[in-house]
Amino acid sequence: MNQKSYDPLRASLKGLPRFSVPGSLHDSLRVMASRESLRRRRRVSAEAFFQHCRDVVVLWFHNLMRPVAVPFAGGLVSAVILFALMAPQFVIHRPVSGDVPTGLTTMAAPQFALLVDALEEDIVVDVVTDGEGRMVDYSIPAGQKWAQDAAMVRSIETTLMFTKFTPATMFGMPANGRTRIKLRRSHMMEVRG
Repeated sequence: MNQKSYDPLRASLKGLPRFSVPGSLHDSLRVMASRESLRRRRRVSAEAFFQHCRDVVVLWFHNLMRPVAVPFAGGLVSAVILFALMAPQFVIHRPVSGDVPTGLTTMAAPQFALLVDALEEDIVVDVVTDGEGRMVDYSIPAGQKWAQDAAMVRSIETTLMFTKFTPATMFGMPANGRTRIKLRRSHMMEVRG
């Protein structure tokens, strides 16, 4: 065939619309070349194969842990902060015999003597006070007979409600406190923190 017979074919090919190469084709070819190169390098030696397996496991572990790491760290930090804020409220003060007071903490104490009529037995009440010296809650330790008498319990409750306490202090600042009050039959009162 001579060249002239190709002229109509050339003309029809020139008349076809030109298609541009998709932008993703370049990236796809590079990824395919990279994968083929990696496949060939893995087959070079057993050491290269095990290195590849180790890299895959490390990548899988990082991809698995990354979505969990931020919420876990945030939860841990918030738990530590909340515990640090709440810890001073959970301090239990127990008197130790022979302990020298440092003045860093003091216990709540009633500002005046509690008057309860006709005590037939010793009365022990644990009182919780707030930072302003008001009774917040109280509890009656087990084993006391007077706690069976509803009128006596009401009398003690009323007395405690109207009793003003010197607030407990922690590092010189008013704080919530817990105090054990013992009213004795001899009309003597003993207060322990």
